[in-house]
Amino acid sequence: MTLTLVQRWFDKLPEYEKDLPLLMVNGTAYTPRTALNEVQRNTALGQKLQAMIERGTVGTLASEEDTLARLRLNELLRREPERPMFATLTLPPRTYKPSDLLREVQQGTPVGLQWISAEKTQMRYLVGLR
Repeated sequence: MTLTLVQRWFDKLPEYEKDLPLLMVNGTAYTPRTALNEVQRNTALGQKLQAMIERGTVGTLASEEDTLARLRLNELLRREPERPMFATLTLPPRTYKPSDLLREVQQGTPVGLQWISAEKTQMRYLVGLR
């Protein structure tokens, strides 16, 4: 993949995603904007990030995908206004605000794990855009 293709990948990303962590190398998370800058500068890190984009992977280790999803959810949910985001129809019915969802994610509850799984799917989709 050349710089042109990385630039094209970056341009296809939604604007709000460009500054959210999406790639992780050796325990450090990088945003698409940082990845593009490193590829433009032709650094060793840029080459690693470029290779990850080419392979469609978000982390150098399998466990990093989960960590990255939690990090992204933390950032996304903290940006949201504190009002109900969704509700369940279970008994008793319950509404969830961003702080409630953040707590569910942090505690690893079934609802939190569902959100983590959905975020992983979103991350894979984004890194796979070409």
